[in-house]
Amino acid sequence: MNNDSGKFPLQRQGKILEMLKTQESVTVRELSEMLKVSLATVRRDLERLQKMGLLQRVHGGAVLKEKVAIEPDYSREKERFLPEKRAIARIAAQLIENNDVIFLESSTTVLQMVEFLKDKNNLTVITNSLDIAQELRDSHPDLFLIGGRWRRKTNSLVGPVADLSLSQMNFDKAFIGVSALDFETGITTPSLEEAQTKKSIIKASNKVIALCDHSKFGKKNFAFVAPLTSIDILITDNLARREDIESLQRLGVQVMLAEVVGRKPEEETMTNLR
Repeated sequence: MNNDSGKFPLQRQGKILEMLKTQESVTVRELSEMLKVSLATVRRDLERLQKMGLLQRVHGGAVLKEKVAIEPDYSREKERFLPEKRAIARIAAQLIENNDVIFLESSTTVLQMVEFLKDKNNLTVITNSLDIAQELRDSHPDLFLIGGRWRRKTNSLVGPVADLSLSQMNFDKAFIGVSALDFETGITTPSLEEAQTKKSIIKASNKVIALCDHSKFGKKNFAFVAPLTSIDILITDNLARREDIESLQRLGVQVMLAEVVGRKPEEETMTNLR
């Protein structure tokens, strides 16, 4: 891997920061391939940039140094980590049984579950996502769209009216998205209204299943939703760090791991995670 990037650390580190500014987060493997240097070299660069206060190391990569993560553009977020989201959604759909009453929360990862619901019978689906409702409009599930204030950024229904609707309901399973997961802070989200509606969803469900790709670990958002112990099952991908998976398990959270074709974890393959 001998090239100019390998010879000039400052130039290489500048490229890392440029990449971060355009896509908000990067993985060690992505940087290694782009810069044509070893994983160990990339990790040293990231550690140096973190000491300088220019970025924050997270599991398997880095994000720009921020006290609180900003809310990404929803249309752009749909396309980010799409292989991970699809793999996670496929496993999530396998947890749904015939005759289930389920809630599908507005989430770019939960949205990916829709295509895997076709073989389910007598399914009742409740959602606060206009995108999910649109995708399900011609399929067989008995579909309910809750009321609420339309949140343009996420094309979802949230707020007091949504919370009132949810207070009258009970679900077998709720599938929720996670935009930020931190072991000290718990689950957080950018919007206070969205946080309260997510709390109402969790309260109404017999089982809470969280869908969270590896990039969401170690992040904090503005509004608190719930402690990690409120999750029954968390489904993530094979780029998540083993120590984070084990920490979740110690909290009593069942973890399921989605294998992403063509992507490998930074550390040894994780097994026996259920």
